[in-house]
Amino acid sequence: MNKERINWYDPGAVEMPLDDVVDLHFFQPKEVAPLLEEYLHACRQAGMYSVRIIHGKGTGVLKERVRNVLE
Repeated sequence: MNKERINWYDPGAVEMPLDDVVDLHFFQPKEVAPLLEEYLHACRQAGMYSVRIIHGKGTGVLKERVRNVLE
């Protein structure tokens, strides 16, 4: 696990460890696209080219947002 931490697009945001797993359960669907784009960019910069994205089951909204970012 890379101990580097990134501060998201919002200066008041919580800092998260940069890791090869990101759990999106705690985020609102509207937050997912910019958050995931920045997270994946930071992972690439840190040399991580494989990241597990956990979006849950629920109604499928987060899953669809994740897919849109990855396309």
